[in-house]
Amino acid sequence: LEPEMKKSANTLLFLSLALPALIAQAQIFVCKDAAGKTYSSDRLIPECADRPVREFGRDGTLRREIPAPPTAEEKRQRKMQEERRKADALAAEEQMKSDRVILARYANEKDIQAARKRSLELVNDQVKREEVSVAAAEKQLKELRAEMESYKRKTIAVPPDLKRKIEESGQAVENGQKTIQEDKTEMAQIEANFDETLKRYREISGLTVARKPGSAD
Repeated sequence: LEPEMKKSANTLLFLSLALPALIAQAQIFVCKDAAGKTYSSDRLIPECADRPVREFGRDGTLRREIPAPPTAEEKRQRKMQEERRKADALAAEEQMKSDRVILARYANEKDIQAARKRSLELVNDQVKREEVSVAAAEKQLKELRAEMESYKRKTIAVPPDLKRKIEESGQAVENGQKTIQEDKTEMAQIEANFDETLKRYREISGLTVARKPGSAD
């Protein structure tokens, strides 16, 4: 009997010591629904699943505030912010790669200007060749049209072969002029690209002396 009594005494002693701790660990959740009605419970409240909740201890002290879950719009905004953050990080990484290429390719501003000149000369040579071809096509077209007019003055039917040559020459002139315009657009883009490269080179190399775009050292 004595061992049983001793066991019961130990159990009572354990409960007397543990009960205050268990009570202290208990909590009460409090919230208000969309209509302003207040709810309280010793467990999370279904009516406030989309509302902020406050958790209190049994002694009435505030333990924590549980924010309301994000709305669909908030989730969308967070997703957009995360996508912008990733895009900015990617852009920064690409800029670093571009900067390394610039510094590896050009030792100074003269190198940049020399590369600009070479690139422009290549395209400009294409323009000159195309201008010669267009001039030749325009001359031929003028002669063919004059020949066609002579047939008309004589009230003689214009040969089909002559009409075909006129059409081909006209198309050659049109295509050549289009190519020349494209080349000139490319030259403008080359200028803009090297202006940007020069500007960035000065930024990353620490140069502060202002120079006009396209000027050499």
